[in-house]
Amino acid sequence: MSADQFALAFDPSPVLQPGVVPHLRDEIARVWGLPLGERVEITFRPAFSVPAIGGLLELRASPARYPWDPHEPLALRIAGCDFTSRDIERWTLL
Repeated sequence: MSADQFALAFDPSPVLQPGVVPHLRDEIARVWGLPLGERVEITFRPAFSVPAIGGLLELRASPARYPWDPHEPLALRIAGCDFTSRDIERWTLL
């Protein structure tokens, strides 16, 4: 690879925060009503810098307190793009 090129490492496998296990992710997905760990297209609210993105919806960090409050923002990621649950206008499974 030359000096003016760079590699993009797009890994199709989910990357969970250390300590976030799949059953915990699934419970968080149920509470927030989001398809965590699934391939989706997200359309963002107009104030967000990107109109839409598609890919694997990942949990960036588990909620801070239990019992969980689905009105609190949830830290999410798709293909290296970080956002919160409050940034989502709608989502569609791919």
